[in-house]
Amino acid sequence: MASRNRTNAEWEALIRTKTAEVEADTSTVDYNPLFQSQKPIDIAKCIDHTALKPESTEAQIDQLCDEARQYGFKLTLPYVSGSESYTAIAKGARELDMVIHIGALKSGNYTDVYDDILSISHVCSSSSPRVILKVIVETALLTRPEIIAACYIAAEAGADFVKTCTGFSGGKANVEDVRVMHSTVRYKEGHVQVKASAGVRDLRSAVELCEAGASRIGTSAGVSIAREATARGDD
Repeated sequence: MASRNRTNAEWEALIRTKTAEVEADTSTVDYNPLFQSQKPIDIAKCIDHTALKPESTEAQIDQLCDEARQYGFKLTLPYVSGSESYTAIAKGARELDMVIHIGALKSGNYTDVYDDILSISHVCSSSSPRVILKVIVETALLTRPEIIAACYIAAEAGADFVKTCTGFSGGKANVEDVRVMHSTVRYKEGHVQVKASAGVRDLRSAVELCEAGASRIGTSAGVSIAREATARGDD
């Protein structure tokens, strides 16, 4: 559930406290139970199969949907804005991805960042069935303290997931960023999770990111990762 909004000064104080908590956190993430075996279904449970390029054709989208059904992946298509969220949900979307307001975050306009997320969070939480909201923080564009601030505000605004990257702003998901994100939202006791996305191309990378705290992996290489898992499981 989203908390009330605060003034920028109140957010600054809360973010300083949260940053100190994260920097002092020396705990480790329990090994993700999805990877205690190498069965492909375990891998599939973590994968969001993606096709986010604007030039993707209808045939490519159809193929993506077929692969998602075959391997049991979830499916991620292009991101939405607030005005598009109602349409996406009406057409059957059960999860929405949005990008955080990077400029406002970097300018210290935390109330604007919060309100932007909250506007879509309200749409998702009032839908039946409830729609999952994933907030992309674009880690490649942020400093470590800004990653903490972004994840904390998203968690307070009612996000279900905080997500590393779109893949369009450079950089890729890495273990350290995922650890920081997981530590930041840990206080939500599982109600806010971490999705690692961008540059995840093989099974080893997926496992390492899950061990660091990710419970979802966004990748266009889901089929090859699932096949690699199958081959390893057959050894």
